[in-house]
Amino acid sequence: MGGEMGADRGKLKVGVLGLKRGAGFASLFDANPCSKTVAVCDFDQLCIHTFMGRRKDIVAYTDYDKFLEHDMDAVVIAGYCTEHAPQAIKALESGKHVLSEVIACKTLAEGVALCRAVEKTGKIYMFGENYCYFSYIQEMRWLYEQGVIGEYIYGECEYVHDTREYTHILTDGPQHWRNWIPSTYYCTHSLGPIIMITGTRPVKVNGFVIPNRLSREWGRKGDDGAVLICTMDNNAITKVIPWSIGPHDSIWYRIHGLKGAMENNRWRNTDMLNLFIKNTGGKDEEKSYVPQFRKYAEEAQKYGHGGSDFFVVWEFVDAVVNKKKSPIDVYRAMDMTLPGILGFRSALNNNATIEVPDFRNESVRKKYENDHWSPDPKDKKIPGQPFPSVLGEIVIPDSIYERLEERRKKERARQEEALKKAYKI
Repeated sequence: MGGEMGADRGKLKVGVLGLKRGAGFASLFDANPCSKTVAVCDFDQLCIHTFMGRRKDIVAYTDYDKFLEHDMDAVVIAGYCTEHAPQAIKALESGKHVLSEVIACKTLAEGVALCRAVEKTGKIYMFGENYCYFSYIQEMRWLYEQGVIGEYIYGECEYVHDTREYTHILTDGPQHWRNWIPSTYYCTHSLGPIIMITGTRPVKVNGFVIPNRLSREWGRKGDDGAVLICTMDNNAITKVIPWSIGPHDSIWYRIHGLKGAMENNRWRNTDMLNLFIKNTGGKDEEKSYVPQFRKYAEEAQKYGHGGSDFFVVWEFVDAVVNKKKSPIDVYRAMDMTLPGILGFRSALNNNATIEVPDFRNESVRKKYENDHWSPDPKDKKIPGQPFPSVLGEIVIPDSIYERLEERRKKERARQEEALKKAYKI
C-alpha cells in the first residue's frame, strides 16, 4: 500500500458492528499494516463473548450510539441486512468513514438519505460487495478493460444459495430479515460483479418472481427466487438471478462482448475461467484456466470467500489512508442495490418496466426522497405497503417456528458449552 500512514500518525482505528459477519472483517483490519480493530458492537452477548475470548485490546458494546462515541476513525456496518442505511448515516454523521455490507438500503428514500449523508460529511463510504473481488471476477474485469472481448452486449449472473437447512442458525425468530426479504432485494452478489467488470449501470429493470412453495416450510414469507432483466446504460441486457433457492448452489457470471465471451464454471471448479475470442476471417481462440490474483495473492488466500474479503478491507483502508476515491462508492452501491427493490415492484405490477434512477443527480433523488415503499413487516403501518410475496400474505403455522426455535436453542447451548470449554469459564 503506497503512501501508507507513518508511525507518527498511527493506525486507522476501526469499529465493527455485527459480529456474525463482522468477526472476519475485524481480523482483516488487525492483519492490515495500516489499521487495527479497537471496538465491536453486537446485540447478542454470546456473539460478543465468542469473539472477545481473552482479548483485552478491544472494547465491546451492545448499544450502537455508545459504540459510535468510541475513539475510532471508521466503522464496518455488518448487522441486519435491511438496517444498513440508517446505521451508516449515523456513523457518517458522527465523523466516521464507513464500510457497509450488502445491501446498501431497504427503500429508495433511505438511498437518497445515504447519498446525501456521504456528500455532506465528505467521509469515505465503500460498499463491501466482496463478490466483485473473486479472482476470476478480477481477471474478467482486467480482460474487459484490455478490450479483449469488446464492448459489453449481454450477460448473465446468478447467486443460488439454499440456506434452508441452517435457517435456525441464520435467523433469530419470525421477524428476522431473512424470513421476509424478497429474493429480488438480495441482488448485489449477482449484479455487482457485472457492473464492476463492464463499468455499465442498469437504467431499466423488469422483475419476475418464483412464488413461495418451498420457503414457507422453513418459516420464510418471501418468495423462493427471482429473475431480473436489466437494461444497461449502453443498451446491453443483463439477466440476473438474485438470492434464490435451487437444487444446486451456484455463483456464476457470463459476459458477452462484440468480439468474444467469458464465463466461470457454474457448478464445479467455479474458479475456472473460460474465454472465447471470435477472430473474423481467422482462427477463433478459446482457453480455460484458473486465474490467480494479480496482486497480494499469498495474503488474500488466507482469508474468507476465496480471498475476496481481503481485497474489500485492503481497498477500503487504502482509500481512507491515502485519500483515494472509494472503489465501490455510494453511487455504485445504488446501481447495485436499487434494481432489486424496483424489480420486486415490477413483479407486483405485471412485470412492468421500471426506470432505475441515477442517484448521482440530486434533482433525480428529489423525486424519491419520500419513497418509503417496503415489504418489511416493521413498516406495515405506512399505507400502501406490499406483502413480501407476490402471493400476498403467507401464513406460517406456529409449529414451524417452534421447530426452528427448538433447533436454535440446541445450537446455542452447544456454542455456549464450547465457549466454556475453550476459555474454562
